[in-house]
Amino acid sequence: MEYDYLKIAGQSAVVTGGGRGIGRATALALGRFGAKVVVCDVRDDWGEDAVREIREGGGTAMYCHCDVADPGQVKALVQAAVGAYGTVDILVNNAGIGSVSLPFEEITDEEWDRMLRVDLTAPFYLCREVIPYMKAKQHGKIINISSGSGIIGCEFCSHYASAKAGLIGFTQSIAKELGKDHINANAIAVPTTQTPMLKETDFDVFVEDELRDIPWGRIGTPEDIADMVLYLSSDASEYVTGQVLAPNGGRRTPV
Repeated sequence: MEYDYLKIAGQSAVVTGGGRGIGRATALALGRFGAKVVVCDVRDDWGEDAVREIREGGGTAMYCHCDVADPGQVKALVQAAVGAYGTVDILVNNAGIGSVSLPFEEITDEEWDRMLRVDLTAPFYLCREVIPYMKAKQHGKIINISSGSGIIGCEFCSHYASAKAGLIGFTQSIAKELGKDHINANAIAVPTTQTPMLKETDFDVFVEDELRDIPWGRIGTPEDIADMVLYLSSDASEYVTGQVLAPNGGRRTPV
């Protein structure tokens, strides 16, 4: 008899930035294991394509346009998810932006504010909207996609590293508050990963140098991170909360 180890089937999952990269791989993985997936993105073509692929694979999914830096759009996103699927069981705060290399003194006020608003404040908005539904059920899974840069810093990208470090602190803090409600909150410290953003921010030029420090012999893939999200979304992680998981091929550890 096949054992359902994950027990994700039938649960409602919201994945922000679900149109490509890690978000898309995560949405597809959740859909493959039977979750009812709400994909959100600012690029409708990417998001709708991800939904199409989930449905073609026999899964259940819907798309919502959402700029996660806009609290009004976040509220509408969660209302749409609840209207369609009754609640939100799983929240994956994946949407984020990166930056090309910049010395910290060249970062403008606008660039700093934009980075923190998308990569740190937006997860706060999402959590604020979904947690009441999770509390009502005394169950929920929150997975915040942070970065290894949030642990060890990142030269010439201090605004990005600061936002991702803040996201780790936010995750650990709400985990303490929400434990009594049986709501798990964890972060994934994403390593250098083969995504479109890696190339767009020109950080792909550093991959060859980084490989020397990765015992596993390769950089990460979106599917590596999606597999970690599956675990943190599942009953298998019932006693795991307030943690920072770092799937990085052995390059570094967070503690």
